[in-house]
Amino acid sequence: MDLRRSGPTRDVSPASDDLHSTTRRVSFALPADSRAVGEARHLAREQLKYWGVGAEKRDAAALVVTELFTNALAHTTSDVVVCALKTTSDHLVIEVMDDGSGPPDPAPREAGAHDEHGRGLALVRAVSACWGAGPSGGGVGQAVWAVLPPAQVRAGTAGR
Repeated sequence: MDLRRSGPTRDVSPASDDLHSTTRRVSFALPADSRAVGEARHLAREQLKYWGVGAEKRDAAALVVTELFTNALAHTTSDVVVCALKTTSDHLVIEVMDDGSGPPDPAPREAGAHDEHGRGLALVRAVSACWGAGPSGGGVGQAVWAVLPPAQVRAGTAGR
C-alpha cells in the first residue's frame, strides 16, 4: 500500500473557489481487487478522523469512496486504483483514479427495484455538491471526483 501525506499546498483543483487556499491532501494506491474497497473506506475514514472531520461527515465520505472505488473496479481493467482526499476550510474533494480503460463518461443510471447494481453514482450525486470525471492528473487514466458540500467538511483543529 502506498500512502502519501503532504502538508499545506496550493490547491488548483476544480473544487477550489480560491486558488490560494491552503489544502491538506493524502492519496493511497491499492490493488484493483474487491477486497481493497474496505481498505480504501477504512483509510479514508481514519485520515478524515485525523484531520478532525466529524463522524457524520466521515460517513458521507466513506460512502463516496466506496462507490467510486467499486466503479473503478467494475468498469476498468486497472491493476491499481488510487484514491485521493483533499480538504480546504470549505471543501472535501474525493478523487478515485484508474488506468482509463473504462467508459470515458460515467453517468448515473436508473436501477430497477430488484437490480443489485446501478445505484452508486446516484448515491454519489445525492451526497455531493458536485461530481465529475476527466483525465487523471498524470494524463494517463481517468479520475472520477466528488465534492462534499461545505457543511459536510467543517473540521476541528486536529492534524493541522
